Amino acid sequence: MSKIALTLPSVQTPSELMDFLKKESDNPSFDLWLDQLCERARSGDKLVWSFLYQAIREADSGRLSWGFHKRLLSGIFHMLSRIGDSQSYRLFINYVKSLDRTIPIGALELIGDLIPTFKEIDIDEIISISSLNDPFKSAFGIYALAQIVLEDRIPEEKIEQVKSFLRDYHNPSYYLDHLVERTLEFLERDNSDILAFVEQLAS
Repeated sequence: MSKIALTLPSVQTPSELMDFLKKESDNPSFDLWLDQLCERARSGDKLVWSFLYQAIREADSGRLSWGFHKRLLSGIFHMLSRIGDSQSYRLFINYVKSLDRTIPIGALELIGDLIPTFKEIDIDEIISISSLNDPFKSAFGIYALAQIVLEDRIPEEKIEQVKSFLRDYHNPSYYLDHLVERTLEFLERDNSDILAFVEQLAS
């Protein structure tokens, strides 16, 4: 096992940072290093932002795969959600929109679950992704939409639009009928029943 080192070693380029994190993903300090990178990104560190863009490009191309680099990719998407600004949101969403291959369903659920953590969410864009003919991207949109609803992030003026869309939604490839039904049920429940609904959804 690698020795614990709380301070991220000095690197000069995004590629060097990428190579280091790939090799050290099992290091006990890995999550602490990602925390440091997240703080640097929030401060506008160009090296870290270049690394994030490179990571998403490599994930999109398959060079950085969920099969071999799950911890690193998961950490990168968590970093983007913690940064939470419009730049990180756009990088996050564009990854999904440009996917031309499937990724594990667990990864799809993870990135869908993280969408509500962003400060600004484009509900119309999420619905548009959910409407795509590509069943995989559409499934991501539904996972994201369900979490946005669950976190009560749907603007009042969009609720009826979301309800209407979900009532007509069907994706036979990913068996999302139960999730769609539960999301609709949430939208139509009285606020006093929300806690009971969340507990039921998690069971």
